[in-house]
Amino acid sequence: MNRLIAMYLIGIDYRNRNSKEVLKAYKKLLSEGIDIKLVEDPKELIDSVLKGCVLGGVRGTLPSSEVMSYLRKHIGRFYRASILKNPFIGEYFFLVPVGIDEINENNSFRDKVTIIKYILDFIKDSGFFKDVKIGVLSGGRFSDYGRSERVDKLIEEAVNIVEYIRKTYNVHIEHRGIVLEEYLKEGFNVILAPDGISGNLIFRSLALVCGVEGCGALVLSRRRIRFIDTSRSGTWDRYYNSVKFLKNLFPLK
Repeated sequence: MNRLIAMYLIGIDYRNRNSKEVLKAYKKLLSEGIDIKLVEDPKELIDSVLKGCVLGGVRGTLPSSEVMSYLRKHIGRFYRASILKNPFIGEYFFLVPVGIDEINENNSFRDKVTIIKYILDFIKDSGFFKDVKIGVLSGGRFSDYGRSERVDKLIEEAVNIVEYIRKTYNVHIEHRGIVLEEYLKEGFNVILAPDGISGNLIFRSLALVCGVEGCGALVLSRRRIRFIDTSRSGTWDRYYNSVKFLKNLFPLK
């Protein structure tokens, strides 16, 4: 059995212009007594996390295509939930999915129901939120129904998701259409985007354009792992926050 080392890994590609931001986070974490190792090999990063050799891992500036494809080979299908600070109330919420390929158009309903299940399992295990409020986004307001086949399909699917989840879980879940701002103002802490592309665009708009504070994107799958994916365009504090999130979530006993 592998011995758990009180260390966190950050994957770094020194060729990436943003690697200096990773180094800033690395030095800051070390100054706080948090043991960090920078790794350049995606396989080393993922293998160390999956084998339980370290307390957790963060992708950093390594190419997503390399890290995520290697991870997928070992744990199967997964989803990413971006951890962002609500600009209205200052508390963290999950935005999911944020991977552009994480919703299969032919199995969209199943994927979204699975995402909610993984989110609820994570929250139950970690106690991250005391009360869960899930807001399901679709392609428009209810009054927009009939304007577009695509919008109609998203609205219908969202309604069906809410109905299914309410029957299956004892959890607060609502669908109000496209009104993201209403969910955030009212403290909803899980936002389900219509698909991975729109989720990624929401993340980039909030985090990379408006500077909303975040902790990267937590990997959710059938297998529980302590791994956070980050944007290669992030600032040092996002890499720093990702490690601190893992440390606070899974403290040493």
